[in-house]
Amino acid sequence: MTAARKRAALDKMRAVCVGKNWAIAGTFAEAPIRDTPDGRAEWRRLRERVVSGKVDVVMVPGLTALGEGVPAVLNEILWLREQRCDLYVHDAGLNTISPTDQVLFTVAEALKAVDDAAKQQQLIPRRKQSQPKQLPLMPYQVSVLRAGLKSGLSIAEIAKSLKLPVTRVRAEVKRLDA
Repeated sequence: MTAARKRAALDKMRAVCVGKNWAIAGTFAEAPIRDTPDGRAEWRRLRERVVSGKVDVVMVPGLTALGEGVPAVLNEILWLREQRCDLYVHDAGLNTISPTDQVLFTVAEALKAVDDAAKQQQLIPRRKQSQPKQLPLMPYQVSVLRAGLKSGLSIAEIAKSLKLPVTRVRAEVKRLDA
């Protein structure tokens, strides 16, 4: 986003604050590189203000300003709820001050529960699915197999005549040779 666009978005958000008669506690512009050790310094500064009670509504241009990725965004939304701090998402027009938009917190909780359950499911070691036990070949099948091998038929031809998978016939041949 260009500097001019950022300034225009900030001006629109300030206009919303004026229209709603909100006092602006500060502007917290995030550092462009978030993966640096101090990349979220502005967000930490905002959080300190929320905890101290100096901020009761956080206004962001979009949900992506809250974090990178769905789990991070959900964590921030739920943290704001724990702090009894409302959230205004400018591009979506969401304002959790209104009872209608309070559903955002409920949806965030539900999504977080789904995300946590999915992570938990990945942590549970999965048992290898055991192969169904194969019943031994019937005596007549063994006779057909031996006769086919003696006559020079290929394993694929024998498998086709017995209506069995080639791998099953191949395993039986190995068993007989042992």
